[in-house]
Amino acid sequence: MERTLYGFNYSQDIVHLQTKYALFKRVANILFSVTFDEGFDEGRMKQALQLLVDRNDCLRLTFVKDGKTIKQYFEEKRSIGSIPSVRFETPIQMDRFIRRFRKTAVSPLKGQTLKVVFAVDPSGHQMVIIKISHMVADTYGIGVLVNDLSGIYAALTEGKDLPPAPGKFEDVLKKDAEYRANEEALEKDRSFYQSYYEKKHPGKHPTYLGIHGNESDRWLKYKKKGNISLPFLLVRCDTEGYRFVIPAAVTTKAAAWCQERNIPMNSFFFYACAVACSLKNDRMPLQLPLELMNCRATITDRKAAGTKVQSLSVYTEVDFEKSFAENVALLFADQQELYRHTRMSYLEIEALEHKLWNYSMLSQIINYCFSFIPMSTPKGTHLQVYSNGKGALVAYMALIMDVDSNEIYVNYDIQTKMVKPVQLVDFQNLYIHVVEAVIENPDKPLKEIF
Repeated sequence: MERTLYGFNYSQDIVHLQTKYALFKRVANILFSVTFDEGFDEGRMKQALQLLVDRNDCLRLTFVKDGKTIKQYFEEKRSIGSIPSVRFETPIQMDRFIRRFRKTAVSPLKGQTLKVVFAVDPSGHQMVIIKISHMVADTYGIGVLVNDLSGIYAALTEGKDLPPAPGKFEDVLKKDAEYRANEEALEKDRSFYQSYYEKKHPGKHPTYLGIHGNESDRWLKYKKKGNISLPFLLVRCDTEGYRFVIPAAVTTKAAAWCQERNIPMNSFFFYACAVACSLKNDRMPLQLPLELMNCRATITDRKAAGTKVQSLSVYTEVDFEKSFAENVALLFADQQELYRHTRMSYLEIEALEHKLWNYSMLSQIINYCFSFIPMSTPKGTHLQVYSNGKGALVAYMALIMDVDSNEIYVNYDIQTKMVKPVQLVDFQNLYIHVVEAVIENPDKPLKEIF
């Protein structure tokens, strides 16, 4: 049977860059676990996992070299293979296992997309630990897979028909290729970004505003050497993961605030982070955080797993003379325009930024990367996403909102040489303070609140 080869979409391009070049090289996995309150039968769960692979084509991707490029195709069948079982007696033992397990990559070039381990955590709960290639799934896609796995297992347990299968990632790739093949529209996107970055704040350029403020030893060394605007990327970017919870009492107020003003939740929490960064850095106004925009605009996109995120640098200004409501409305207007211009790859956008602001490709202009992911997980299951231990960004901040409990899990992945744990805790406390303060004082100028 003749196979159809597809090129990478823009999400895959970014991940591939990180694995191809030595400076950015890291193990590009997403490591996560699903804990089941009621436990599970391992034999039945293995059967459910095999059905998961059968029903989700992104888990059957294989990459092949096609001249100087790499292409991908979908296999008709793939076995889940053997699944080992482990038991953790202590949290330290579990942490050591996670650190070892994440070090080795799953390689779609070898026909691998995921590795699975059955485990019992120190509290006695059964969990499925999954390491999946970031080339075939993003965090939203993981949500699709977790819900499908839980539905399959429940159907097998209860002897019922399987739930409807998720959509095909192959359909997403086809639509992406058609969308970006429009050269006339692509040229319009290029003109838009040239204008967006060059004319938004003429004569000014964004500066690096780290979540650590001026308390990072490494950042202070950069400043002493005169590199006051941008730190260099670290060649060995060790990262550590941390997790905080924004309680439902806060998020429900934020949701009401957003609904009243027709502002999306992702814009609200994104801009609150920008305000916190400015406060940590002597109220400097201009910054360029990176937003991972979920570009799943169609039903086809939202029903499929796989990876489909557009990285976009959002030129952000914190104007302390204006209220939070006024500021975030301006940000949202920018985000809407950015969503309309997603034919350009982020690699091309970043090259434009480097040329415009004349900074080295070895410099780090992005102060943090942000994503907001609403997700519904089945009752009795708990999703935990872990750090993969390497990262090119100083800070990655993923807010996963449980739409059932209304809690938001704030997952940080931070470079250990730039940000210390105490600095992260200080920033998270400041972030929550900003969120609560602007909810209570939406129309006051920021200078009167902070």
